Amino acid sequence: MATSTRPKDLPDYKNPPLNEVVLGVQFPPAEGYQHIFAGDVWKLYKNAYPIVTENPPLQPTFETFGPPGTQQLSFSVGNGTQHSRYWFLTSDQHELIQFQNDRLLHNWRKIGPNGEYPRFDTLLAKFQTELMQLSDYFRTLSPSGKSLVCNQVEVTYTNHVAAGTGSKFDPSGSLRIFDFGGQPPADMNAVYRRILTKPDGSPYARLICEVISAIDYKGDRIAILQFTVRGSPSVGTPGNVMEFMRAARVTIVNEFTHITSEAAHNTWERIL
Repeated sequence: MATSTRPKDLPDYKNPPLNEVVLGVQFPPAEGYQHIFAGDVWKLYKNAYPIVTENPPLQPTFETFGPPGTQQLSFSVGNGTQHSRYWFLTSDQHELIQFQNDRLLHNWRKIGPNGEYPRFDTLLAKFQTELMQLSDYFRTLSPSGKSLVCNQVEVTYTNHVAAGTGSKFDPSGSLRIFDFGGQPPADMNAVYRRILTKPDGSPYARLICEVISAIDYKGDRIAILQFTVRGSPSVGTPGNVMEFMRAARVTIVNEFTHITSEAAHNTWERIL
C-alpha cells in the first residue's frame, strides 16, 4: 500500500465527480531506441497490462515563460520521425499506460458507473515504478548509458459535473465561477490559465482549467471540468518528477474546491 503524502489541510471528498486522472512525463527520444523495440517495452508491464492497442502519437508540448509583459504560451512541435503511441491496458481497462518514444503516461479512468478511484498516492507509486522501469530499460539501449531525463511533467484531473437534464445546460449551481442571470447557454467551451511560480517568483508551470458541455452515458447534461498542471521539474530525475506531481495535485484540488459551490461540496460529501 502506498504511503500517504496527502497534506492534512487539503480538501477531500468521499464521492467526488472524478472521471479520470493522468500522470505523465515527456523526455527527449531515448538514445538507441527504435520502433521495433516497443514490444520489449510492453514486456516491462505486460503482467499487469495484458491488453495493447496502437494509437496516433502525441506531439511534444512545452510550457514556455518569457519576461514579464511578454507572451507566454503552451506550444507543440513536430519531432521528425513519428512513433506510434501504445496503450497497455489492465484487464478491466480502468487503468492504462501510454507509451511512445518521448512520453510515458499513466491513466486511471472511470468507465460508466463503475470504477473506484484508487487515490492519488496509489497512482503516483505505480507511476514512479513504471518510470524507473522504463528509465532502466532505456539505459541498456544507450551507448553512453544515459538515463531518462524528463523535460515536462503533467498532472490532469477530469471531472464530470452534473449540469441539467434534457436540453437544459446550466452548471452554475455547481460551478460558482459562472452566473448566467437565468439564461444559461445551450453549450459552452471555456478555458483559463494561470502561471505557477517558485518561491523566488520565477515561473515553472501552468495551471489550465477547461469547462466543456457534454452529455454523459445516461443522456444527462454534464460539464466536463478538467484541470491540468504542466511544466518543468527543477531537475528531470524521477525524484523531482514525483515532487512536481505532488505539488500539482495540491494546486488542482485547491482550485477545484475554490471554483465549485458549497452545495456541490455537500453532494460530493466533502470530508475536509
